[in-house]
Formats: sequence, structure tokens, C-alpha cells
Amino acid sequence: MLKFTAGSLYADPTSLGSKITINPMFLWDIPSVRSRVGLNFLADIGSKFGSLPISGVGISALFYPLGLSSSREVNQDLSVVVKHRISPYLEFQLTPVKCSISDATSFGTITSLSSYFSAMVVETSVGIGLDYPMGEDLLAFMGLHYRFAAFTDQETTAGSIKYNGIQLLFGVMTNFF
Repeated sequence: MLKFTAGSLYADPTSLGSKITINPMFLWDIPSVRSRVGLNFLADIGSKFGSLPISGVGISALFYPLGLSSSREVNQDLSVVVKHRISPYLEFQLTPVKCSISDATSFGTITSLSSYFSAMVVETSVGIGLDYPMGEDLLAFMGLHYRFAAFTDQETTAGSIKYNGIQLLFGVMTNFF
């Protein structure tokens, strides 16, 4: 649900209209601060502005105010137990992304590009979510994020670029201990 503007080409907010956003993450648990941190990949796929209009690799941090949704604990008899529970979280992502917007004008086939621009921007995403245990080392999650980015310091052929919008995420997570 992102809307972007780009100088005089798209002066009014224009919907990106991507079909799907993928956002896989590789996270490490930090139980002492009830957090997970790691790397994420972000890609908006399939829109009228190209097959991959936004893509990048960045960092993610999740904070679980009520404790991690899955953890490894050592009992008094020194046996290791993996525990799972429903747990809400707060999430922050900082991702340098490449915006590649191409707006094709055609009559059945692509004959020309009415506008094209490519720029590197740093996207920030903040959100809330909930982990739900589904079995041994398998959790489902859902989250609601607000994504935003701006590129105003340097002019491109399209002018200054910015976008923002909300994103609803659904996925699965597995743990390795």
C-alpha cells in the first residue's frame, strides 16, 4: 500500500501497486534484552512500474516486551527445554533500497518509456506484530508496519523522491537452538 512521489513526474502521490512484498529475515536471539536482531531482505514485486520496483538488504530489530516467543531454558536437573508462547513484539527495520521505477506507455507491447528513474534511498519501517506457536520450532506471525523513505538531498532526473505507506505481513518462522 505504498504511495510515492517523484518530482514533476509524479507530483501527486501515486500508488506503487505491488502485487506482493517479500521480507525474509535472519535473526539472532538476545534473551537478556528480550530481542532479536539481524538482517533482512526487502523486495516489492510486480507492479505497473516494473517487476522489481523496490529492493534492498538491511538490518532488523524486534523487541518482545513480554519475553521472546520461543526460548531455550535449562532446568535444575540440567535438561534443556524449548518453550513457546504467544508473544507481541515491536519491530524496526532500516534498509537501503534501490527504487527502479519505469512507467511504460504502449499499445499492446512496450514501445517507449514515458518516465524512468532509479535511486538509492534508505527506507525505515516501524511496526507491531504477534508471534503464535504452531508446533515444535515453528511459529506463525503477523505484523503491521509503516514504511517510509525520502531522497531529497540530491536531485535526480525525476526530482526528489519519497514514499510511504502501510504493510500487513503474514509469515512463518523457525528456530534453531
